[in-house]
Amino acid sequence: MTESLNQTEHAVNQFIKALDKTEKKIAKIEEELKSTRVKLEKMEEEILDLSSRMRETERKIHEKLAKIKRTNKKLLKAETERQIETLDRDLRQLNKEVKKLEKEYAQLKEEYEQLVGKEEKLLDKEMKLEEKKAELYHKRELLMKKAEQIMGRLSNKISRIRSL
Repeated sequence: MTESLNQTEHAVNQFIKALDKTEKKIAKIEEELKSTRVKLEKMEEEILDLSSRMRETERKIHEKLAKIKRTNKKLLKAETERQIETLDRDLRQLNKEVKKLEKEYAQLKEEYEQLVGKEEKLLDKEMKLEEKKAELYHKRELLMKKAEQIMGRLSNKISRIRSL
């Protein structure tokens, strides 16, 4: 009888330890998920900022290209040497500005792609943590069912002993 009680006590202690261990792992994963989500939010804000800056730079490039096109048309219609020189100087300046904007756009695009890559890695990490958390919840449920079975058997043993 005392041996049975000792075994039951040992099983209950093991169950409590396993449950505590599982709860600690779940809490640790929750904390990691929380920090990952904070990082993701910041990264998403940066990505949105970069994409809006890229769109703005694209718009400026298109404006400059349209201005170059108009200036070229004016250059073809120019009548005096002075007009040709002025328009030619304007064209050189516009081309410099376009090259500068294209360089800026390329840098923004590279930065954007790097951030998107980092974001994808964080999303993968988040997904793996969620899966691990789900596994731990499942493990906890199995432990609870096992504990219920042990308690049921213990209850049956107690009932049999009382009836003797």
